[in-house]
Amino acid sequence: MNDESMICASNNVDWYEAIFRSHGLTATMTDGMWISRDTPLPYYSNAVTLAPHGHAAQVDQLRELKSVLRTRWSVKDSFAALDLSPLGFRPLFDAEWIWCDASDAPAPGPDGIAWRPVTTTRQLEGWEGAWRTNGSPTETAVFVPNLLTNPAIALFEGYRGDAVVAGCAGNRSAGAVGFSNFFLDDSEEPFAVAGAIAEVARFGAGLPIVGYLAGDALARVTTLGFRSVGPLRIWMIGTD
Repeated sequence: MNDESMICASNNVDWYEAIFRSHGLTATMTDGMWISRDTPLPYYSNAVTLAPHGHAAQVDQLRELKSVLRTRWSVKDSFAALDLSPLGFRPLFDAEWIWCDASDAPAPGPDGIAWRPVTTTRQLEGWEGAWRTNGSPTETAVFVPNLLTNPAIALFEGYRGDAVVAGCAGNRSAGAVGFSNFFLDDSEEPFAVAGAIAEVARFGAGLPIVGYLAGDALARVTTLGFRSVGPLRIWMIGTD
């Protein structure tokens, strides 16, 4: 397994840690795996692998976690290396870790969207409202005000006039800056993603930009300086 995919997975766990801590949720690291026994937030897993080896120990940890959690929950298999079918999990989706060196980051496109950092509670409410409307519906507040005090986290919103039409998140870690939670109003041009990536690149101050995507979104960013550096798989168990 290459070092780049491990850096991507580590950055993603740093994002998880920040989001979970902002809600007062706890987690532990054991056997190359990040695990939380708390009720997960929407779109977040209870376990994320951080090492591409030690599969037997990781499966044992997940078997124990299964005995504790009685609701629908998921595992982010960061290297698509586990077979969790014998435990009753089913694959939810596959994706690719993505990597863009800072020198290859795109310049903002000519889309007329003005990008600004989210710095106030009022802005945060508008950002999350737009995030929900444009593809991430949930009744739970995922992004809470104390997240804005974390210097390793930045949220960006794209305005056209007075309306928030796009947004994204960035998180800095030791080896990379993560690009995640991109959303875009359906009426906007898809190349607005270049402006979002440019904001995260500035926040990263020279760090490579990383994340994970699949499908059309993955194909789009490969035209903007990103390349795939390894597969991942989300496994799900339980019912709604």
